[in-house]
Amino acid sequence: MKLARDTLFVIKAPFEDAALDGTWFCASCATMEGALLANPHWATHIDVKRMPFPRPRAEMIALLGEANQSMPALVLADSSKPPVDAKVFEGRYYLDEPKPITRYLAAAYGGAGPHP
Repeated sequence: MKLARDTLFVIKAPFEDAALDGTWFCASCATMEGALLANPHWATHIDVKRMPFPRPRAEMIALLGEANQSMPALVLADSSKPPVDAKVFEGRYYLDEPKPITRYLAAAYGGAGPHP
């Protein structure tokens, strides 16, 4: 599968978890949503996919394999230069923690990055 743009996957909030009673949000995904609010221009450069909570997550599996379905995840476009802390799955580079993701997005597209 070819990727023309960096693609950010986050869990769509709020969601229900069949194993737990209640309504939830993913704290790491909420951090990413906040970073997108602080940097609205990122959405003109990347694709943002808000995914349902339940697994399997077929679109993520197609890109990163079954073991790498956790979110948030930024899957780098085929033409993007991966940072040194990027992970790789079958030649596809990705980041899966809020600070590395937002550092990369700020460096690649400008705007505010995470405070050290």
